[in-house]
Amino acid sequence: MQLKTILHATDFSDASRPALDQALKLARFHQAKLHLLHVEVIPETIYASLDMASLGSAEQLTRSEPAEDRLKALVPAGDDNVILATMSHNRAAVAIAEYAQEHGIDLVVVGSHGYSGIDRLLLGSEANKLLRVATVPVLVVRSGLTVKDDDSAPFSRLLAPVDFSDASREALQQADKLATLYGASLRVIHSIDVMIPTHYAYVPAESYLPQARDALVDFISQADLTGNPERMVLPGPAAAAILETAENQELDLIVMARSGLSGWQRFLIGSTTERVLNKAECAVLVLPAAEKE
Repeated sequence: MQLKTILHATDFSDASRPALDQALKLARFHQAKLHLLHVEVIPETIYASLDMASLGSAEQLTRSEPAEDRLKALVPAGDDNVILATMSHNRAAVAIAEYAQEHGIDLVVVGSHGYSGIDRLLLGSEANKLLRVATVPVLVVRSGLTVKDDDSAPFSRLLAPVDFSDASREALQQADKLATLYGASLRVIHSIDVMIPTHYAYVPAESYLPQARDALVDFISQADLTGNPERMVLPGPAAAAILETAENQELDLIVMARSGLSGWQRFLIGSTTERVLNKAECAVLVLPAAEKE
């Protein structure tokens, strides 16, 4: 994953600070241009009554001196590789996605909790909307995380959940590239959440572990990876398996596809995505669906 331009959207809350620290660290490591964006969220009723001729457009940059001053305060002394911007919009997710597309952003970095627009963005329907509308990867950084302010790699222990879909294969390949670039370890996990009824009873998911392990070996071999990741197959729901593995093994980044076939489609439009994004003790990188030719 080549990162030349990174976007961090902030609401200036203390909870969003880890996301800023991660964005700064990524920008330094990749020698990328960093955009700092603040979206002033306008309520629907007010937004609809605005004179659009005077506003210009939903994407128009505004000149909010207080916001710009606060953005400037976030930039480390001597760092001139940062672009500051403020916007007014009735949907923070849409504003972020549009800004990213218009400015050729390679990665969007946001916090998982905040006190205003970003709080609503990543705790409600706006989170799913951002993941759906964003055409670039979105990195969600949980509040409370500590990011080392040094020259070390941004991440050192990665987890790639797969469901054998094409989308998860592409996510795995990206995770492999990141692991190689960062000199990091990579674990690949596949979870089995099935209860198949038979004539007399139900067959537990554990019964399918041997076949699933063989399938995972084949899946990884066909992905043509650079490294040799650790393989894990666990019974149970996907979210629980991801969260428990990430916590127990003290992983610092989960890399996953935005959509897949079966479970992963529900994963990013239902309660599972909220659970992972809100409960994961590490950063979560969600990759967009690949464009069809």
